[in-house]
Parts: sequence; structure tokens; C-alpha cells
Amino acid sequence: MGGDNLSLERSVSLRQAITYGVSVIIGAGIFTLIGLAAGITGNYLWLAFVIAGIVAALTAFTYAHLSSKFPKEAAESVYLLKATNNRGIAFFAGHLSFITALFSAATVAYGFASYFKLFFDLPAVIVSAGLIIILSIVNLLGIQESMKFNILMTVITIFGLGAIIITGLPFVGSVNLFEGINGGLLFDNFSTLGITLFPAIALIFFAFLGFEELANISEEIKNPKKSLPIAILVSLTIATIIYILVSIVAVSVVPPAALAAAANPNVPLTQGPLALVADTALPGMGWVLSIVALCATASTLLALLVVSSRILYGMGEQNLLPKILFKTNNKTHTPHYAVFLVMIVAVIFSLISDLEILGNISTLGVFLLFFLAHISLLMINIKETTHGFTYDRSLLKIFYPPAVLGALFCGGMFLTQYWWNINFFGIEIPLILFAVLVFLTAVPIYYLFSKGLNTTFNHLEAKTTPNHTHQVKKRRFASN
Repeated sequence: MGGDNLSLERSVSLRQAITYGVSVIIGAGIFTLIGLAAGITGNYLWLAFVIAGIVAALTAFTYAHLSSKFPKEAAESVYLLKATNNRGIAFFAGHLSFITALFSAATVAYGFASYFKLFFDLPAVIVSAGLIIILSIVNLLGIQESMKFNILMTVITIFGLGAIIITGLPFVGSVNLFEGINGGLLFDNFSTLGITLFPAIALIFFAFLGFEELANISEEIKNPKKSLPIAILVSLTIATIIYILVSIVAVSVVPPAALAAAANPNVPLTQGPLALVADTALPGMGWVLSIVALCATASTLLALLVVSSRILYGMGEQNLLPKILFKTNNKTHTPHYAVFLVMIVAVIFSLISDLEILGNISTLGVFLLFFLAHISLLMINIKETTHGFTYDRSLLKIFYPPAVLGALFCGGMFLTQYWWNINFFGIEIPLILFAVLVFLTAVPIYYLFSKGLNTTFNHLEAKTTPNHTHQVKKRRFASN
């Protein structure tokens, strides 16, 4: 849980930063949701990946810019506190990050089930819940080797995706890549963009998550103001190229409707979408890709469970949640109560048992979270200029273009793509309304645990000593 150093060593080179960026971006998303997205767009699935990659780049640059301003406190809650000076809003950001991570975990667990079904005929809900429990136990035992495990799984994942691209290249050119799911061409009717392309982007944006982690290691990157944006751009470019090639090959080898059917985890003893592509392009290769997909999804799920438990740990430390969540096991040094609570909530979320709903709630939360990050940067820039904290009056510096464009797109996606109904205990309710109600559980939780909040923060700052300054500074929201 950290050492006694008061600062981190800037030892990460540009090449290492790029490698890390690729490793955290490429994961379970491409295996989990590509089939469902293909069922929406048809053959122009690749275009959805192009646009999603551009949006991811805009948001990543905002995170990089914010982390250069606050290199020791890179979290959405901190950015919002700096922008608004409102602890309730900052708490909402932390809560939203936690809830979104757990919905993402449930999504990935169901993605695992869609490939696991090839080997064992078990209900998807049992497979997903069982995997969450097993990996929560791994989380409880300690994660000292998590970075090595992450890199190993990434190598396996990239190898599998590379194999799909190579074996599927001979099929490229056999279909019209601008043809939709019903045979119509993309540019025949521009209303198609709103009906098919943007819903697919909203779904597959999940595959690009993780780029924000580069901003979170800015303290350890050499010359971060120069190297960090380069690392973000290059790693996102690499991931986007891989995704585009995989999507082109996938629809060239297997019809989009068949890819969508293969993504259904409740259909027993059938292959997942990319395993079906591999087996069609090279018979016998499908089971190998299924194993690769299981590795990728398990690795991503473990990372999400770890992150979620650490969010609770930090909020417990600050008395924003019960202090018991801050306690750690004496032997493993893991926040065992936080790990247990994360496991329970993730299993409950997995009971929704609909991959498309889980994936869309995850990306809906992400779009809202990223929108808040973009707005935070703009508000901070305006505040600094208004108060004379900067001599740079350039409008492009104040209204940072990636933040403006990112806010417009993320806000637009949030407001336009999630109005279809879901069945919640027999009641038809718009997905966006259901998700917002879940996100707003932050309000009663905040007021329940906010008594004496300012006193707690002042007390933490007053008792800070050289022996634990790093730990308090690392996880507190902010000091002003």
C-alpha cells in the first residue's frame, strides 16, 4: 500500500508509456461487444471504431491536460472539486466512477460467459457471478504481480487479434464495407447515422476505456508535458488501427447478423463472435481464440474489481464512506471489506443478465464522467483567467479545443443514445432514466456519511506528518 517515499520517481520513458497505454486500452471490450455492434451497423462497423477512437483521443488529451495541472491528484473527483469547490459534486464524481466500474465489470463477466459457453453448457448468470467471486478472492490475496499479469494477458490478447487479422485478410474485399445490416448503403440516407452508427459508437466506446490511466501515471513519466500527449496519441492510434482491422476482417469473414448471434451468452455451446471469425477463416482455430478471449476478459475484470475496491478504500479513508472500508488485512495488505462489498455489488449488477443493457449502462456512465472531466477543465481555465492566475489570455488556451469538442460529443451521446426502454421488474422504463436513478444513489449516500465532513478533512490535514503525508495527499480530494 505504498512506501515511505514522498514523491514518485520519473523513470518511465516515452516508449514504456506507449507500451503501457496499449496494454490498458486493448482488453476485453473488443471481444465482448463487437458482435452486438456489428448487429447494429452491419459492414460499416469499422467506421464506428474510427469515430470512437477520435472521441477517446479528445477525452484523453483533456485528462493529460488536467494531470499536468494536478499531477499528484489525478481523479475526476479532484478535478470537479477544483472547478466547483463543492464536495458534494466531487463525491458524485467518485460515486459515478465506482458505479460505472462495477457495471463495466458485469459487462466483462458476461463477455467471458459468451466465450466460456463453447467449453461448458452453464447458464451465463452463473458463469459471470462465479467469475466475479473467484477473481474477488484473487483480489483479496494481493496484487503485487498484477502489472506482470496485465502485460502477459495483453501479449496474449494482441497475439490473438493479430492472428484474426492475418487469417482474415484474404476475405477482405468480399463485402461492401459501406453496407448496413439491412443491405442499404450508409450514404444513401444520412438518417442512418443517428439510427445505427451512433448507437454502435455508444456501445463500442467501452473498448477504448483505459487510456485515462496514462494520465494517472504522469508523475512517473519523464518530461510528461511533452511525452504524455505523444504517448496517448500513439497508443490510441495503435489500438484504433488494430480495432479497425479486426472489425473489417470480422464482417468480411462472417455476416454481421451471425456475429451478433454469436455474442449471445445464453446460447449454449456456440462460439463467441471473434472465435467464430477465427474458426471460419481457419477451421480449428476458434477454440484458440476462445481461450485468448477468456484470458483478456478475466484480466480486465480483475483490474476493474481492483480499481473499484481501491475507490472504496480511498473514500473510507476520507470518511466519505464507513471507515471500515479503509481497513486492510494484516497479511495481504488488501482492503478486504472493500473487496467483499465490491464483489457483492458486482454480482448483483451481473443479475441484470443482458449484455447489451450492461454495456450501454457502462458507456452511459463513462460519457457522463468524461463530460464532467471536460467541463472541469474549462471551468478551471476560466477561473484561473478570471482571477488573474495566468498571463495567457489565448481563447484556445482557455477554451481548450479537445475539451470543448469532447464535452459536446460526450454530452450529446449521453442525451441522445439511451432512450430505448428496458424491462425492470415488469415495468418499461427508458434506459437513461434507469441509469440516472442508479447514479443518483450518490445523493442519499453522501448525506448519510457527510456529517462532520469538513471537520474530518481539516483534521486529516492538521495531523499530516512526514511519515504519512504521501498517503494522505495521494487520496484526499483536494486541500482547497
